Amino acid sequence: MSQYRVDVSKAKCQSFGRCAKLLPETFELDENRKVQLLSIEGVADEQLVRAAKGCPYRAITVSDGETGEQIFPPARK
Repeated sequence: MSQYRVDVSKAKCQSFGRCAKLLPETFELDENRKVQLLSIEGVADEQLVRAAKGCPYRAITVSDGETGEQIFPPARK
């Protein structure tokens, strides 16, 4: 089970679709071609970060599930 939490922003999503290509069991594009989170069950944390980094619009946020610290994209200070 992942120690990370994943949030998606449909407002930021521009339908690039790389997330769905990298992790089709985790992400898909809905009927409006916006990112939709399916499940992170059984997905390695490194894969979640890789998918988030693959989004040129930073529509996917990965945070530590326990501390809430934002892993990617880096939190602005």
